[in-house]
Amino acid sequence: MRRLHGARGGRLRGVGPVGVRVERALGNRLASSLGRTFANLYVLQQSDQGNPAVTASHLNASASCVNGADSGATQGSGVWLCSVTYYLAGPGYPVIAKYKVDLQTDGCYAADGDGPASVNGYPTVTGPRGKQLINPLALIDACFDTT
Repeated sequence: MRRLHGARGGRLRGVGPVGVRVERALGNRLASSLGRTFANLYVLQQSDQGNPAVTASHLNASASCVNGADSGATQGSGVWLCSVTYYLAGPGYPVIAKYKVDLQTDGCYAADGDGPASVNGYPTVTGPRGKQLINPLALIDACFDTT
């Protein structure tokens, strides 16, 4: 995985107008990154399980996030609560996966799956012939560019 680094080590809170703009952008960039990363890992999960092929673009995945420290806030590092909405082929109705996300000021984050259990709630999934496999959606580690 390629790591992208931005305002590494610097605190963004209270550093003036530029820092505040960068901080607000973190929430939007987190949602965008998590949606894309989830879609790519969902494709991997389905392939590992031997299920019919699906593409990330067909999932039409998107995420929305709120700052866990102040519900409704759209800025800052720390704990975020995110929902990823995606659409499965066939039924065409939305499925929502929830994550508790620990976001760092450098744009790196760890997203811990919070359900539904069949998608991201367990650390393993059952693959072909009953083999237990690591669930790539249970814990997502990723980064986005903060510049």
